[in-house]
Amino acid sequence: MRRTATPARRGNSWTRICAADSPRARSPGVAQRVKITNIIAPAPGVHTVTPSPKHMPHRTRTTLLVLASLTIVSACGGSTEPTEVVVTPPPVSIAPGTARLPIISITTASGADIVSKEVYVAGAMTLTDTLGATAMQGAIEIRGRGNTTWFMPKKPYRLRLVASTSLLGMPSSRHWVLLANYSDKTLMRNALAFEMSRMAGMAWTPRLRDVEVQVNGRYQGIYQLVEHIRIGTDRVNIASMRVSDTSATNITGGYLLEVDERRGEAYCFNSYLTKMVFCANDPETLLEPGWEKQRAYITNYIARTDTAIFGTRFADPAAGYAAFIDVESAINYNIVQEVVKNVDGALRFSSYMYKPRGGKLTFGPVWDFDLALGNVNYDGADLTRGWHSRNAQWYTRLFQDPVFKARFTARWNELKAAGALDSLQKMVFARLNYLSIVQVRNFERWPILGTYVWPNRVVAGSYDGEVITMNLWLQDRLRWMNGAIGQ
Repeated sequence: MRRTATPARRGNSWTRICAADSPRARSPGVAQRVKITNIIAPAPGVHTVTPSPKHMPHRTRTTLLVLASLTIVSACGGSTEPTEVVVTPPPVSIAPGTARLPIISITTASGADIVSKEVYVAGAMTLTDTLGATAMQGAIEIRGRGNTTWFMPKKPYRLRLVASTSLLGMPSSRHWVLLANYSDKTLMRNALAFEMSRMAGMAWTPRLRDVEVQVNGRYQGIYQLVEHIRIGTDRVNIASMRVSDTSATNITGGYLLEVDERRGEAYCFNSYLTKMVFCANDPETLLEPGWEKQRAYITNYIARTDTAIFGTRFADPAAGYAAFIDVESAINYNIVQEVVKNVDGALRFSSYMYKPRGGKLTFGPVWDFDLALGNVNYDGADLTRGWHSRNAQWYTRLFQDPVFKARFTARWNELKAAGALDSLQKMVFARLNYLSIVQVRNFERWPILGTYVWPNRVVAGSYDGEVITMNLWLQDRLRWMNGAIGQ
């Protein structure tokens, strides 16, 4: 059965879709197939999508999206009528899509393949701007990176330049990352989450630029050139620890830590009272001779933080959690993770914190959002309802303090009043138009728009469809959070 909803007025979209958190709308571990059908002339910068008769859903609903002039037909099982959702896209200035991104061309020595995450391969890199001018050229070293992403066909990379260099307007550094975003068919989830981090007021958020990448003469698609997380003046701006820093003041920082159950660094240690695993990202030498005092200090600091959080006086500003963690950063970090409902955001994987000299444990910077914003089919992170990052053991305890909860609510209301949440939705459509032309080449190289890629929640069959279904998820998520926080 098909029903086409009619918009009440221009600028509004009336949407009948299967509720994302309805058990009939999904099956565990199975992506929902979504079809996109062009119904009237597309908006500028949005390409026309031709429907395919294959894989017609058992039950269909039509979504009229005035802005994109598209209809979404989503797979919905069962006999119960879907929930009706009113969707109002934010006003967007439609700009023509770019026909060209900066190009990074990498040639390895003797054409060697990049097959390791540990061993760098020597090579050369040329960065060409959108006008065709050479913006950078020189020797580099390159290796693989990532965890599950490394085993996908489109590989992510770490770059190490010979000299510190500014790339595409980002501050100079030798250390850079190329994110492949293979599972994220919108090619924008990391960019959206990073922008939310900036608007939330995190001390530092990695900068990124969209680029096209060639390796040894072969086109590899659209990547994001991103600042690598590390200690530095223009990155995590804390003191860099030296082996001689053992005085009462100097030993207190700086430490860059990653909460990571995969134990990806040389020195990792367990939280005293939770399942969290802390790994020393910098200094990475804590197991070497001479670093015993620094190793003992940071391990003990986390143990004392555990004790303060779970102690009977945990809400005491002088003796409880507030004496050990930077509360503002903890709140901002949680807001970012919850808005996008990052499946890895519950202080288990890719969760960074740092301890500045003389300061408290600070949450951030944020990282790793290709599986956020409804792009996952497990652990409840596919649902727009319910908390996720808040379920981390530290956060569960923090939200038991009425003062912490009140500060969280106040910060949420500040961001909402400042237009941060509206700006995030506007950015979705801005990036849709920006990438609308160049994304075609990416998906010619990697023809996966109609294919399930682990752990996709939906298979939309087109680039526009992927972006629109993500935006519908985001709108429903923000609506739920507003209601839950207001209770």
